[in-house]
Amino acid sequence: MDMKNTEFIRLTAFINGDDFKQNIPISSIDKSKKKLDVELKTDVDNGIVDAHVPDEFFVCAYQVGNNFSKEYNSSLTKFDCNEGDILNIKKPTEIELFNPDSQVYAKSQAVYQATLNNVNSSNSDTVKIKILAPLADKKDTKKLVIGVMIKGQIQSEVIEDVQAELDKSKDDTIKKTFTFDRNTDIGKIQIGDRYHACVASEDLRPPEGSKCEKRVIKQFDKPN
Repeated sequence: MDMKNTEFIRLTAFINGDDFKQNIPISSIDKSKKKLDVELKTDVDNGIVDAHVPDEFFVCAYQVGNNFSKEYNSSLTKFDCNEGDILNIKKPTEIELFNPDSQVYAKSQAVYQATLNNVNSSNSDTVKIKILAPLADKKDTKKLVIGVMIKGQIQSEVIEDVQAELDKSKDDTIKKTFTFDRNTDIGKIQIGDRYHACVASEDLRPPEGSKCEKRVIKQFDKPN
């Protein structure tokens, strides 16, 4: 990771139904080490889901520069994301970010650059992300949590009564829309920015108690 002109790293994650968001100042990092190790801890049982192999999770990190405010509306904040499965409950599961081979940022940048001349791409002050959780084969689900992350911002919501939500649905699918302000504290959300979403519940097993997906922002005039 090239940390030149970086002020802090914004780390976000969704693991075992819990969301994480923290800033790591560059001044606190030992420059003599070749990598930065960050440990994220969550309870095995948080009342919604018990951590098991191979539950899915994601982690994202954003490099926020000391001059990012000058580029607030005109660029994509440098970032990387990765997702994986819990491999062990008794010892940490490792996942790597900013690997030289990662194409996450490059792919988002390509989408962003392709829309720079589209005047309709930046009309809205908000971005909406709609999560669809099909439960046709998990109709007995009682409670679940949904988490969504975009541009270092993370929102989550617990559905306390899944059956009541399913009663409203015509296709046995839980639908929830999350609204984010495009003007974030680490830059403006742009077309091409990557987002992650997860749903978690003990009742989703088998196979996993947590399931995650990733996409990129493609529009502001209607939900992604």
